Amino acid sequence: MKKTALTLTLAAAAAAALPSIAFAMSAQDAVNVIAQNHYVAPHDLQKQYGYWTAEAVSNDGVRATVLVNDANGSFTAVRAGAVGTTLPSVERVAQQVRAAGYSFVYDVELDDGFWQAKARQSVTNREKVEFVLHPVTLEVLSQVGRSGGTVNGQPVLSADQVLATLQNAGYTRVRGIEYEDGYWEAEATNTANLAVELRVDAVTGAVLREQLDD
Repeated sequence: MKKTALTLTLAAAAAAALPSIAFAMSAQDAVNVIAQNHYVAPHDLQKQYGYWTAEAVSNDGVRATVLVNDANGSFTAVRAGAVGTTLPSVERVAQQVRAAGYSFVYDVELDDGFWQAKARQSVTNREKVEFVLHPVTLEVLSQVGRSGGTVNGQPVLSADQVLATLQNAGYTRVRGIEYEDGYWEAEATNTANLAVELRVDAVTGAVLREQLDD
């Protein structure tokens, strides 16, 4: 397989430095992979959509968003200005979403290393669905609307299920339920009668963050 500046698949020697082929990588594992692929000073490291992502700088001084696949350790570097050349064009991304059965595709953008798009199936079915796609392969990593969806192949709760889950947990006046950046978010009143903003795990419904609504 030919390696390029855009996408580098780890060689056997690099893979051998990781815990195993079927692993969930630690943050340090991901940093090691980034270094092995000649990127330094990684920061803002986080795991999302099955990838460790970070901002980093190549040995030739070019900034990029780097992705490390948590399942197999493969590495991708997404450099600014590469759309339409080494990265797919916006229209190519829109075509991929249309191929999934969505007639209306809009707000296509490359953000934090992933392609993101919004879509509606038809004039009669106007539910907004938010897509996240791999920057190079255009694999659909996340596809979520108010009726639910999937992230990394796992089913995601619908807005109605989130509402019921929060009410069962003792929250009242639940409102403003929106899917944002991989989480459900909502406003509610907690058991201490305080107005709060909530971040909810999209798969389990667990409240990950509660903060006062100012």
